[in-house]
Amino acid sequence: MSKPFRLGVIFTHPTQHHSPLWRRLAQEPSLKVKVLYLSNQNVVQGSGDPELGAKEPWDVDLLSGYDYEFMKDLNGKVSPKVKSSTLALDLGLQLTRENFDALWLSSFVSWSHRYAFFLCKMRGIPIISQIDATVMSETGYYSLWYKTFLSIVYPFLFRLTDYWLTIGNHNEIYLRHYGVDETKMTPAPYPFDRIRFQTAIEQNPEKVIEIRRQFQWNDETILYGFAAKFIDRKRPLDFIDAIALAHRKNPNIRGMLIGGGEMDSLVDKRLSELNGEVVKVGFVNQSQLPYYYAAMDVFVCPSKIDSHPLVVSEAMAAGTPVILSDRCGNWGYSDILQHRYNGLVYPCGNLDKLAEAMLELADRKTREIYSHRAKEVAKTQDLEQTATVVMQVIERIKLTKK
Repeated sequence: MSKPFRLGVIFTHPTQHHSPLWRRLAQEPSLKVKVLYLSNQNVVQGSGDPELGAKEPWDVDLLSGYDYEFMKDLNGKVSPKVKSSTLALDLGLQLTRENFDALWLSSFVSWSHRYAFFLCKMRGIPIISQIDATVMSETGYYSLWYKTFLSIVYPFLFRLTDYWLTIGNHNEIYLRHYGVDETKMTPAPYPFDRIRFQTAIEQNPEKVIEIRRQFQWNDETILYGFAAKFIDRKRPLDFIDAIALAHRKNPNIRGMLIGGGEMDSLVDKRLSELNGEVVKVGFVNQSQLPYYYAAMDVFVCPSKIDSHPLVVSEAMAAGTPVILSDRCGNWGYSDILQHRYNGLVYPCGNLDKLAEAMLELADRKTREIYSHRAKEVAKTQDLEQTATVVMQVIERIKLTKK
């Protein structure tokens, strides 16, 4: 019997989206997976997402079913927060050809990632990368000096990466922008655990009904949802203001805000100026999110900088049509949101256009059509599809070694 292929993974911290992928890949009999985490954020008490204002860790299983190790920073301790300054020198002992046949390198954001890249190139370990960045996501996000730095470093790192798993049309454009050869690109969805969402909803319909009962005004209420950090680039105030505009033309329209963060006080102030058209739910942990998505009639993602927000995929797995800002990277002819097929795209920051989109999806028949299509497209964009592509890339690596 041949030895299993040894895949190493360098990842910032355990997440609700990628941990299920590592667990799924670990089930492959021909594959041995080990994940090297640079932080234990999300899994220890007090280490929830700081931008979300959450102090509790995620309440879904992030660590079982696969081999992992938390790497220590220069201070000899595991970092409780994701930091770009993290440098795990022990990677020098871990990343050898005796330990790994290939390495999944999810980012170049920290010094640990760059150190791992250097080690792999020096030791002949093939690199598989998947990042969600788009040209749009860099606009207005980085300072001029940092953009200059990226324009020098990224082409070097990106071109020397051996295999790229591309996430949708805008991500492909981004990689071409930095000089990645087409032959290195293989389309692969940004992974999310679609089965968990759909199973939870199917097994607990009463929870969805209870949320609807709590937040709808009457049987005719059309509930629009927002779920994100309350930070400027996510534009929660756009959601509130557009709901207010749409509500004036259709009194059945109502909004529900899930999340929290540095703009909490601004959100509260804006809500206080309304008459209950929008309600703030606050932080909702991972195990309960599927029911909230299913309770929504429409999900809205108004971000001005957001590479490929997975809340869009999660909402669609629940059968919820999405209204998406054109500054997000989820839309395209082969991405998860296809304009006027399973959702709508509008110009970011244009409240009138956002309100118009809300009014358009107030039509029940349109929502039903988009809802069915959303679930069908979500099936092609989940972690099962990503795992299939990863195994195909691994077969390509094996062939190069023969």
